[in-house]
Amino acid sequence: MPWIVYITGLPGSGKSARARALLKLLTARKIKASYLRLDEIRKEIVPEPEYTEEEREYVYAELCRRGLALYRRGKNVVLDATAYRKKWRNMAREQVKDFLEVYIKCDLETCVQRESGRKAGLVMAQIYNKALERKKTGKDIPGLGEVVGIDVAYEENDKAELVIDSSRISVENAARQILEGMARRGWLG
Repeated sequence: MPWIVYITGLPGSGKSARARALLKLLTARKIKASYLRLDEIRKEIVPEPEYTEEEREYVYAELCRRGLALYRRGKNVVLDATAYRKKWRNMAREQVKDFLEVYIKCDLETCVQRESGRKAGLVMAQIYNKALERKKTGKDIPGLGEVVGIDVAYEENDKAELVIDSSRISVENAARQILEGMARRGWLG
């Protein structure tokens, strides 16, 4: 049976690093998984995002649709997305028998520090610093929507199967914890 692992948390929490480390561990075990990153999907379907509520609803629905399409074709899937609203994570949870939500927990200060070194690419660089400046000065910053952790809260899910504190656990150890969680469910053969 295929499965979906949904890795979620604040921007800068280390979701992508842990997802990539998990994929390496899976590859070493000869287990294939498709990797869907929300940032890549967003850039593809909304080339100049405004991060409005409507846009976010559309983008998260598309992430879920793509993940479920792969799952229904018998593919294992790793989803990587902030998904700060529980309802976006539950879109997949409610339709998948073998579902693992992994919340990469990280304090905002650490996320701000990590994210401040990010270069522009799939998402705007230094979103936290810009959001904090906007909050302090009221100055509009084009292209900067609501920033999770500053303008809107991340909705923690008490149903998350794994919670990993990325400020205390290395990338490799976090990936091993996720792999162990999958093994306990009998997903690794």
